[in-house]
Amino acid sequence: MVILLALPWGTVPNSTYVKIHSCNCVAFRLDDIQDYFLNQVQLGVMEVFDKRNAGLTVGIIGNYFGEDPTIVHYVKSRIDDPRLEVANHGWNHENLSEFSKEEQSTLIQRSNEKITQILESRPAILIAPYNIVNTDTFSAAKQNGIRYISANVTYDPPPYDIRGSQSLYRLPETVLMGDLNADNTSWITFDHQKVFSEVEHSLNQFGFAVVTLHPQDFAVRQMLQYQNIVDNNHIGELEMLLDKIEDRGIKIVTIDEIIRHTSELEVQVRSLQDRKGNVEEESS
Repeated sequence: MVILLALPWGTVPNSTYVKIHSCNCVAFRLDDIQDYFLNQVQLGVMEVFDKRNAGLTVGIIGNYFGEDPTIVHYVKSRIDDPRLEVANHGWNHENLSEFSKEEQSTLIQRSNEKITQILESRPAILIAPYNIVNTDTFSAAKQNGIRYISANVTYDPPPYDIRGSQSLYRLPETVLMGDLNADNTSWITFDHQKVFSEVEHSLNQFGFAVVTLHPQDFAVRQMLQYQNIVDNNHIGELEMLLDKIEDRGIKIVTIDEIIRHTSELEVQVRSLQDRKGNVEEESS
């Protein structure tokens, strides 16, 4: 394992042993699973992970799910497959922080009940719509049997405790596969090298990585006009990313498996001063 940190020169001796908690793993979450929205693209992304026997967590919007046979049949057919984990992604993809604790609890409950009714499996993960949470969200999640919550590092900042037994684990998005451009006129899918670099950074900083995917990351598109067709170039970037992760011996897991794979590691670290006076720490 390699640990890269930007530290003042002299903070870490030339050679030392440090203990870290890490799963040496990355979880991918596919947000916005819903009826009739780029359903062939949704299916294509899920099949990429299935063919590799790799873990994937899918965030289902409760009120928008249940009538599309393409998506419902596929998810239902794999509901007993531990590599495909179903998560609650809100009732109407609402910003939960705009509601009271009681209202948040009701929305989480409604989505969980709808998903359970259709799939006969009750989600234990909440992927917060818009990645926005507040302290009431954590309380409301616990009230509904949620064990894991995934927002992002902006709205749910570190530290994150991935050890031992917690009543609620906070495992936010740390990496994006795509996003809007600066002026919000186009959706951009990032290349696999950039995403992998951010995965490594997240592993070094937090001991885990969570990569968020959206269907539009992999759709044929012009500006913000999407077609229900998989873009071979974009899905190819995902394939190359998964190849690189596997080649480096990093496990690809579902969100709930992050805790299961976490252990305390003792690594030998040596510090190297760069030209700017920062320190690159590399374990041996």
